[in-house]
Amino acid sequence: MATPSFQGRFIWHELLCTDTSAAAAFYTRVLPWKAQPFSPGSPYWIFRNQDGRSVAGAMRLSDEARSAGTGPHWRGYIGAADVDATAGQAVGLGARIQQPVQDVPGVGRVALLTDPEGATFGLFCPSDAMSSGPGAAGFTWDELAARDRVTALAFYQRLFGWQLRTPLDMGGGFQYQVFGLDQDFGGAYTIPADRAMPPCWCPYAASGSADETAGKVGAAGGQLIHGPVDVPGGGRIVQFFDAQHAMFAAHSMAAAASAAPSAAKPKAARTATKASPSKAPPKAKAKPKKKAKKKAKQKSAPRRARKVSKKSRNSARARPRKAKRKPARKRARPAKRKAARKK
Repeated sequence: MATPSFQGRFIWHELLCTDTSAAAAFYTRVLPWKAQPFSPGSPYWIFRNQDGRSVAGAMRLSDEARSAGTGPHWRGYIGAADVDATAGQAVGLGARIQQPVQDVPGVGRVALLTDPEGATFGLFCPSDAMSSGPGAAGFTWDELAARDRVTALAFYQRLFGWQLRTPLDMGGGFQYQVFGLDQDFGGAYTIPADRAMPPCWCPYAASGSADETAGKVGAAGGQLIHGPVDVPGGGRIVQFFDAQHAMFAAHSMAAAASAAPSAAKPKAARTATKASPSKAPPKAKAKPKKKAKKKAKQKSAPRRARKVSKKSRNSARARPRKAKRKPARKRARPAKRKAARKK
């Protein structure tokens, strides 16, 4: 049997929150998404992109999970042709079952687990009607924050056959490691010792502009964490907490990015964008100045001509003066005649 295209890839993303209606209001303000219940009266909500394709879901956190201290968060489902066998293998590698394998009518077979470090992830085998992998087009990246990046990635590598790329040195001892199959689709890092956060996955939704998304987060009740900034792989990203404090991120490709990579100040980016038109009028005014200079040159030409004409007049006057020396000789002749007469 051929390996399905969704094997080992993130093919669905799901938000667990305290208020699905409020979550729908937030994400439809921040991203070009639409939201509606899966079916009339259903507690499960579906997010759709501009093409009308389902990209993610949202459901309410159970009372049991909330009492255990679990807060709002996003989780990703990784494709598995045999969910039962993969779940069993995961447990053998140190994972724990959070939600047993079960069938979801019209959707597929799913299971929910936590990896050996405690990060939540799902297994999903889509039904025939969804074999292309729902939600894959709505997201560009999945990022794992782990207590130990090396140990965490070793678990997923053995479970899904992920290929691990050479770690990238981001400076200050911080290393980031990209993973994928035929193409890269995620990365992982070790949580810094001074950061109090649990191991978790953070999905990156596709956005037309990370800067515009960042500008909408605060107005919708969210909080920026990092960015918008350029990333080595291309494009720009922004990380934030939604209005219910679930961590999320958006990624836009380089062609869509419009602001300079001055880090993490979307307001400054918007100001720069608005300021650019105001710089245009001075340039427009500069053109008349150039024309004025041209006119000045045109006016200066007659002045030079006048100066030349004055010189020519002076030179013309100078010549007659030389010619007037002859009368001086005429005056001298009478003097000689008088002298002669005296003799």
